[in-house]
Amino acid sequence: MEKSMSALLTISFLWIATISLGICYGNFNSGCSPSEREALLKFQHELIDPLNRLSSWGGKEDCCRWFGVICHNLTGHVIELHLGSLSYEGYYEEADKEYYMKPTFSGKISPSLLNLKHLRHLDLSNNEFGGIQIPKFLGFMGSLRYLNLSGAGFGGMVPHELGNLSNLHYLNLKAGGYYYPYVENLHWLSSLSVLEFLDLSNVNLSQTFNWLKVMNRLPSLVELHLSNCNLQHLHPLISVNFSCLSTLDLSSNIFPEPFIPNWIFHLKSLTSLNLAENQFQGPIPKDFQNMTSLQKLVLSSNNFNSSIPNWFSHLGNLVSVNLASNSFEGPISIEPQNITSLKELDLSRNYLNSSIPNWLYNCSQLELLDLAHNSLQGKISSAIAGLTSLTNLDLSTNKELELDGGIPRPLKNLCNLRFLSLSGVKLSQDINDILEILSGCVSNGLESLELDGCQLFGRLTNHPRHFRNLVNLRLSVNSISGTLPVWFGALANVVEIDIAHNLLEGNVSEIHFTNLTKLESFDASENHLMLRVCSNWIPPFDHIEFLRLRSWVIGPQFPVWLHSLKYLREVDLSNTKISSIPYWFWNMSAQFHYLNISHNQIHGTIPHIPNLDPSYSSIDLSSNHFSGPLPWIYASVETLILHNNSFSGSISHFLCYKKNQVKGMINLNLDNNLLSGEIPDCWMNWPELWFLTLNNNNLSGNIPKSIGALTSLKSLHLRNNNLSGEIPLSLQNCSKLTSLDIGENELIGHIPTWIGERLSNLVILNFRANKFHGHIPKELCHLASLQILDLSHNNLSGIFPSCIKNFSSMTKIDSVAQVFNVYTGYLYFGDDALIVMKGRMVEYEKILKFVKSIDLSDNNLSGEIPKEITSLISLQSLNLSDNLFFGKIPKDIGDMKMIEVLDFSQNQLFGGIPQSIADLTFLNLLNLSNNNLSGRIPTSTQLLTFSSSSFVGNKGLCGPPVSENCSENGVMLNNGKDEEKGKGDGAEVDWFYVSMVLGFIVGFWSVLGPLAINRRWRYVYFHFLDYLGHKIWWSLR
Repeated sequence: MEKSMSALLTISFLWIATISLGICYGNFNSGCSPSEREALLKFQHELIDPLNRLSSWGGKEDCCRWFGVICHNLTGHVIELHLGSLSYEGYYEEADKEYYMKPTFSGKISPSLLNLKHLRHLDLSNNEFGGIQIPKFLGFMGSLRYLNLSGAGFGGMVPHELGNLSNLHYLNLKAGGYYYPYVENLHWLSSLSVLEFLDLSNVNLSQTFNWLKVMNRLPSLVELHLSNCNLQHLHPLISVNFSCLSTLDLSSNIFPEPFIPNWIFHLKSLTSLNLAENQFQGPIPKDFQNMTSLQKLVLSSNNFNSSIPNWFSHLGNLVSVNLASNSFEGPISIEPQNITSLKELDLSRNYLNSSIPNWLYNCSQLELLDLAHNSLQGKISSAIAGLTSLTNLDLSTNKELELDGGIPRPLKNLCNLRFLSLSGVKLSQDINDILEILSGCVSNGLESLELDGCQLFGRLTNHPRHFRNLVNLRLSVNSISGTLPVWFGALANVVEIDIAHNLLEGNVSEIHFTNLTKLESFDASENHLMLRVCSNWIPPFDHIEFLRLRSWVIGPQFPVWLHSLKYLREVDLSNTKISSIPYWFWNMSAQFHYLNISHNQIHGTIPHIPNLDPSYSSIDLSSNHFSGPLPWIYASVETLILHNNSFSGSISHFLCYKKNQVKGMINLNLDNNLLSGEIPDCWMNWPELWFLTLNNNNLSGNIPKSIGALTSLKSLHLRNNNLSGEIPLSLQNCSKLTSLDIGENELIGHIPTWIGERLSNLVILNFRANKFHGHIPKELCHLASLQILDLSHNNLSGIFPSCIKNFSSMTKIDSVAQVFNVYTGYLYFGDDALIVMKGRMVEYEKILKFVKSIDLSDNNLSGEIPKEITSLISLQSLNLSDNLFFGKIPKDIGDMKMIEVLDFSQNQLFGGIPQSIADLTFLNLLNLSNNNLSGRIPTSTQLLTFSSSSFVGNKGLCGPPVSENCSENGVMLNNGKDEEKGKGDGAEVDWFYVSMVLGFIVGFWSVLGPLAINRRWRYVYFHFLDYLGHKIWWSLR
């Protein structure tokens, strides 16, 4: 009986479903009304439809059959309009690239929609309406139950007329793209009493003081999304009325309070809570343990600290937990007893420092496990292979984590694995072993394999039948050798390949790319590969966007096949032996975000650099043989590197091109060219510049006053030109400067006092080899961050200010300078400095932040060397040579423990060399020559390594390494140690020679004394000598 009843119900259900499907497709209605048809056509007329998606609209066909139109099954009235487009993510994943590159619906929304009196469902999401306001008339379409305008490009103020839609169950106004609408008051929302879904993400609600009270008046609300709404007010709630709320997303709002508001913990029905990116801090509140309905909890990108609390085990319904990007530390201490349904666990980007707990290997339902970017240590147990439900596993960037013997073989049982990242984990394994382990059922579904920096070795062998679904392959920064296998060309689904920084070698031909039709990113830089393809080759990867072949052998001819790659965004062909560039390439470069063809042998002129789209583009043409004038530059270029070429002529046309147009450039490097003429006075058009370097050219004239308009400037380098005149007063406006290098020019005048007062962030100050005169201003002592000071080879006079003890960066051993460096997304920019170190000019870049140096040599400075100099205990190089300093060397010079270079030569110093100088164990260059020093040279292992040239020209010095003997008739001459103690010029016994005589006597009688007294010992000793003599004799024969 039960079976018959069940069968009857099944048949009835199928019959009803069949009729319903027929109704939905309009099989039982009489067609849409003429008025609604006319309304739709007027609506179409106002739209811009470049893809002709509404081609079915019009003609004699019933409008209920038109694209996106759904009519009532009986009346024929239009009740739904589905005209949404794919989101950005949807296009990227699903749509054809041609379709993705074109716009979607745009234009205007016609008020003819008001004639669709029965319309319940309107979806215009993910279109592009150019920032127009949401039409107010939509608020008078009273039958609407569903309104989706998300990501449709609306801007301006959200009309309060939407509050008239009292039947609305679903409202999605989520903004996206370039347009962000705003709301002044949310009172109108209170009228939507049956609203169940509300998404106002990315809508600016900063002016809505009452947002929380309004939301609390929506008793039917089930889902609330207010991500990135600039919410700034969290008034306390006396009672919580939206008791049906199941999903709450308040992510990416910078609330004024650093703690999670208490009313959230009263939402007992919540199953999903997202509080990411809100700068909440402190331990995670214990109140969470009472929210037992929670299934999804996202607290990522906050400042939560302490350890992960044990009470997480009380939340037995948790399916997904995301605590990434916080400051959690210590072990992973969650007790696992009750968390049996956990499927996603993300603890990445914290400071967890224990081993992976054993209980984690027992979470059999776990699908996503992300522990990347922590400080986990120890070995990964082979028990990880028991997590058979895993689809995503990320343990990357845990430097102390090890896999015992590499990837364990049981890992081959993880047949559901789609994403595997072990980048930075010490595998120390042959790459072929890994591919063999993964070549079973894992390879059938694996889509992403990331093994960067895993200390892999070996050669890639053939695995053509496996990894057919691989989309992302990253094997960079390893020691993989041999040739690139042909099976790379069989990875038909691969989108991204990164095999850079390995030891691959040999030829690469067309066959290696045969089936890579979906390839969008290919990086094989820093290998020893040679590209050998036909001149008429057309690559199959015609949708590629990122191509990096740095240090391949491609030239001397430019690769013509690049011309067919219409979607190329990033190109790196640096150091590839290319010698020429065709004209068409410069036109093609308009599509690039990043272009690097540096370190080649390319010659000729550059016609101009086109207007790159989009902005924030980076171009590196350095270290080639380009000549002629500088190319014109457009406002959209962010980084331009042209150093080490032969560009010549004036830079006026370059800097002042389109004089009224504000440039957005951040980094400009024109070093080491043949540029000449004056620096033009049009810097007011370059307000965004951070880094400007014009070193090693032939520029002349004054530094222009408009240089002071560069208020964002952090690094200015004008070294080794022919600049003259005084430093312009306007430069004091560049208060963010950390590096100022104008050395090796013809600049005159006094060193401005405002440098110490206005440029307080300076780390590097280089005025070397100019014609500055006058005193060193004491205001320079305000530069607490200064680590490199070079005022050498000028005409400075006066004393060395004693306030140098205020150079606090030089008084701390562990201080590290905040020198200018920036990563633009394509190029790393760091400051550099030329410093005379150990008698030669040295360029510092990578370790510049650790260098600390003072060079005041070749001036006319006088007075005593201030004793305060010895407080600069982290100074590495001090050069005061070729001045007029007199007096004694500071007695505490030995406190400068880090000093490596010490040059006081060519002065008028007198007295002894302080004994404490023997404590300078890092000293490897010492020059005290040509002074009036006297007395014994202190002895130490370090000082004995220096030759007499370090002390020559001091007639009163004696003792090693100089030839003068300090002993005279058994009486020791005056020395530096006596002077330090202030004991005058009295004679003293030379205890060195006394101790040497005593040592000889004690040693001699220690050996011969026992032999003279003990007859037996004497017999054994001479018997041994006799035996040894015979052995040597017979061995020589």
